[in-house]
Amino acid sequence: MEDLPELRDLPELRDLPELRDLPEQAASGHWRGSGVAGIEDFAVDLDPADAATLEAAAHRWATAGKDPVEAEPEDLPVGDLAPTLEEIRNEVLHGRGMVLMRGFPVDRLSADAVATFFWGIGLRLGRAVSQSVMGERLGRVVDVTDVDPHARAYRNRSELTPHSDPADLLAFLCLAAAAEGGESRFVSAHTVHEEIRATRPDLLPVLYRGFRYHRFGEHEPGCPPVTPWRVPVFSVCEGLLSCRYVKEFVEIAADEEPDVEITPAEREALDLFEATAQRDDLRVRFTMRPGEAIVANNFTVLHARTAFTSHPDRRRELLRLWLAAEPPRPIRREVALYEQAYHGGEPGVPPQPGRQPSFASRFDRS
Repeated sequence: MEDLPELRDLPELRDLPELRDLPEQAASGHWRGSGVAGIEDFAVDLDPADAATLEAAAHRWATAGKDPVEAEPEDLPVGDLAPTLEEIRNEVLHGRGMVLMRGFPVDRLSADAVATFFWGIGLRLGRAVSQSVMGERLGRVVDVTDVDPHARAYRNRSELTPHSDPADLLAFLCLAAAAEGGESRFVSAHTVHEEIRATRPDLLPVLYRGFRYHRFGEHEPGCPPVTPWRVPVFSVCEGLLSCRYVKEFVEIAADEEPDVEITPAEREALDLFEATAQRDDLRVRFTMRPGEAIVANNFTVLHARTAFTSHPDRRRELLRLWLAAEPPRPIRREVALYEQAYHGGEPGVPPQPGRQPSFASRFDRS
């Protein structure tokens, strides 16, 4: 717990060096939903011929009964798919921040082979990190509230408002769509920043100061359940603007911890950020279909999902990767949610064998 930042007020907006000296960000990252042709403008179709090498390798690996996460790049060569994956990686890291890949062989391969194929692509985009206390690096997004009513957001069917995840990149592959709902919504965090700068610049210092985050019971042993530092919604490091935002974590911190308060100014800033991130003219909306995968930059793009209902005989299911970019994006260490990342370790949730990603707040404990 040593070497933690002090909780202190930010200066006025005009005195914030990161805002005064903020270089012009890449124009490609400032997209608006009303200015693009929907998700089509972000889509890349995988050529089956180019993907044949990886498909065959994934089939061999799965047929041998091997766990996908045990595979290294040399085990899953991508062949002619390599240039496409490098373009996708560059677009996610340095361009518009997200790409929808279409054409995963979900109808030609076994479930294990599809997971291996997805893992093989993830190996070219970054390094997979733990997604929960269970330590899984290849996760499954599926509703389990029938057995755990307090399951974490990715394991339930409720609406998820715009947010970012702890890793540098996220990737979802759709295996089965919902019967109703489950619409994905993505918005440029850079565009949200500029909209707030244009309309309410007086609230930007509040967002740069940030909020203390509840860790939903996934903090390391011996560490507090709420971050001792404020996690900035917006921050600048080496000229790059980054965003980190999970409203629920902020709200629960104030509900659960007596020494955490959301002031009226902070409430106004949170409400404005939330309303801006959900503006229909800013976001792109689409429903993922089986065989489609979305890859996004957690520092430049926010994602959301509407509530959903699964088919009676097949639950909505996605595969998920959280990836550490290599090289990593320069960020302020206060962006981290866990001590291991704050002190230079990998992003993601610290594994704690035997525990489950479940947390009941005072609103739903019974």
